[in-house]
Order: sequence, then C-alpha cells, then structure tokens
Amino acid sequence: MKKLSYILSVITFLFISTGCDDNTEGIGNSIVPEKDLIKASTDTCYATSKTILANDAILANTNDVYLGQYTDEESGTIFNSSFITQFASSDSMMFPENVIGKCAKYTTLRLYFDEYFGDSLNTMQCEIYELDNILVEGEPYYTNINPADFYDEEKEPLATKTFNAIDFTKHDTILNGDYTRHIEIALPNSIGNRFIEKFYETDSNGDSIGRRYFANSEAFINNIFKGIYVKCSHGDGTVIKIYRSRLDVGFERYIKSSTGKDSVQLLSAPFYSSKEVLQANSFDTKGLEKLAEEKEHTYIKTPAGLFTEVTLPVLETIKDGATLNTAKIVFTAYKEDGNKNPNAPSSLLMVRKKDTHRFFLKNELNDGKSSYLTVFNKNNNRYEFNNIANLLRICYEEYMEGTASDPDWETKNPDWNKVVLIPVRTSEDSNGYVVKITHDTDIKSIKLRGGEEGYKIPVETISSKFND
Repeated sequence: MKKLSYILSVITFLFISTGCDDNTEGIGNSIVPEKDLIKASTDTCYATSKTILANDAILANTNDVYLGQYTDEESGTIFNSSFITQFASSDSMMFPENVIGKCAKYTTLRLYFDEYFGDSLNTMQCEIYELDNILVEGEPYYTNINPADFYDEEKEPLATKTFNAIDFTKHDTILNGDYTRHIEIALPNSIGNRFIEKFYETDSNGDSIGRRYFANSEAFINNIFKGIYVKCSHGDGTVIKIYRSRLDVGFERYIKSSTGKDSVQLLSAPFYSSKEVLQANSFDTKGLEKLAEEKEHTYIKTPAGLFTEVTLPVLETIKDGATLNTAKIVFTAYKEDGNKNPNAPSSLLMVRKKDTHRFFLKNELNDGKSSYLTVFNKNNNRYEFNNIANLLRICYEEYMEGTASDPDWETKNPDWNKVVLIPVRTSEDSNGYVVKITHDTDIKSIKLRGGEEGYKIPVETISSKFND
C-alpha cells in the first residue's frame, strides 16, 4: 500500500509539473529514482466477432407479451409470436350469493395493448386454447418455450378471433378519446359456468369450500383455471404488444329497486394477468440461421433472437510487467435510412458469455467487471464501452491460473475470453441509478461492423510500467 501511495503521489506530481513554466522542467525526474519512473504506453489490439442465435438466452417471463407475425423483407426471416398467460384471483367474494341460475351470461377475454409494429390494416387471426399444465413458479422459461408442453394440440380452440391493430368498427371520437385499445374475444360460457359452480361448491357435510379456491392466485390456478395459450394462427405484417389480459365472467343477480320490487342487475367478475401470476412469450423465428452464417458483419435482432458474440484479445492487451489502465472498445453500426438507425436497440449490455444466463436469472446489474452497459450514440452511430480494463484483467488472471494447473483448461473453458452483446431495457430510481436490467423484447435490429471475415474491432489500451 505504501508503494502504491508513493506511485500515485509521483503521478500526481508529474501531472502538476507539466502545467508549470519552463523553469520547472525536469524537476520530477530530478527527485525520482530512475527505476521508479512510470512509463505509459498506448496500444491497439483487435477483437473478432460473430453472430449467434439467442436460442434459450432470452427469458420469456415478462410483463409484456406479443402476438402476431412479421416477415422481414430484407432478410426474409419470419418472426411469429404467441403467448401463455395465467390469471390472478385474490378475492374470496368474487361472486355474490344471489347469482341468478348460478350460470354465466357471458365469458369474455380482452387483450389490452397500446403499441404495435407493422401494418394497422393487416388482418390477423388468433386462436385461444385452455392450458392443461401450469407455468411453475420459480422455473425459468425462455422464448423458445414449446407451447405444446402446456396444452393439447389435438383439441379444438376455445375461440378464434379475426382482428386488426386498429378496430375500424369504433368511431374516431371513441378511438381518440379515453378508449383503451383491446382485442375482445368471446369464450364459451362453459368456462364462466365452471367459475361460478366452483364458487358454490360444498363438501360432503354441506360446508362451503368453493370460496377458498378464489382466495389467492395459486389456489385459483391449481383448482379452477390453469390459463390460456393465445396462438397467432393467420396474418403477416403486424405484431401487437399486449400489456394486460383480462377475463370477465358476466352474471345477473336480483336486487331491490327503490320501489321495493326485485330487479335484475348485470355484473361481471374480472380476472387479470398481473405480476402475481406467470406469463411467457413463445417466439418462433425462421431464417435466422442464414443471417448468423454471414461472416462479413454481425447482427443484433430482438425479439427474433440474434446476438453478437465478441472474442476479446485478452493475452495481447495484458503485457508482462505492465498494468492495464484503460481499454476502450467501440462497435460501429452500418448506416441505414440515410444516416440513422431508427430501430437500433437503445441500450446494450456487454456480459461474459459464460455468465449470460445467470445475469438475468439473478436479476444482476452491470458491475464494471464482468458486465457493462452503454447506450446507442446516435450522432456517431455506434456503441461505446469506454473502459473494459477490469474485464480484461479478470479474464487474464483466470486464464493464467487455469492453465498453470491444467494444460487442457482453455479447451475445457472455450468461452473464457468471450462476451455477448445483448439489447436490454433499464429501470432507474428517482436518482437516475439503474435498479433493474431486463431483456429488450421490442422489435429492434442493427447490423454491426465485424464478423469472422470482416472488420477487426480495435481495442485501444493505455498501460503503464516501471522502468527496467
């Protein structure tokens, strides 16, 4: 520690001395022993990159889900999105005692959205299936989830709905007012009847047991309704971002009017998708393999599922006897739409490849060691990571320690010097600090300079060492 303090004081003195007039030149050298002088050097090494398929790297458990299909005219890739959702219940008094006929008047599914990508005039179609198996709390699900694991493909759908992103049956004054955009789908009343019948269920002694099924979401999902699978079955050119699903069970009951006579009142019991329950996107993309094989550049596409993998020049940047002070790496995008990239991911995470799954599963934050965060520089059309020296040092130390004890260590750990670039969303607190990082699953795309046979990506470094 004493030696480090001494070194820092010398560096500080040298910086100060350079700002003095001619009479002070050389004073730093005159009081520091030759062997303790620090020599700084700059260097440029080169990283390589390639496009990789995301596969099971994107978590499917999100607050927003997507429905639709879109074909990229440029690449020919086809993106299709469906989703699975469960519904919450937290009210044991969901139905009153005087439901007429103890049956449903209607059962309606509503899918609420405020954003969509593509053509609003495009005709889409979806199918609704009831789940036979539930999403398990605590289980990580990814966007390559197989919906067939959760519903019976041989069964007919509960309902089929044809729709557009903009409902032209609604008047403009409604659409421009407080109207909340949604897709409304009539479900069989057998679903609603089941809810009501279960509510009134009794045991062998005649005691009510039904209300406990509605007391919390876990009881509701396990005993009454496991959820639905919403499948995009027709249409190309539109993807809708759904922020909430709601299932309404309508019923009638008798009430006393102001005159004392019985009258009929129509009510509904709502069940929502929410943070209390699980839902998962299911993305099916065709044609990505062809893009991943292109070697003159790399891609990042979300939610379709293409990331850029980077192999860092760790051994070239860390020199014997030298301390790596700073290291900068920049990823430059090809210019599209004039000089801009309107669909570029706004935030990019660089994380060690071997830590990718853990980072999102554990809800980690960028630590400036094995993970870094940056934003797209629109003016320069690039992503800049200004100092990844810690990352390079960690990789180097890991390599040296591993190979010292095991000659085959590098073969067993092929990702030791690799990172992955992943589009992300960030949440900030009131002070502007990032408190949460999740996958960006909006439709974004960018092409970067690089590739296995293309542009070599410079890593600019500054190192320092004592004179020999």
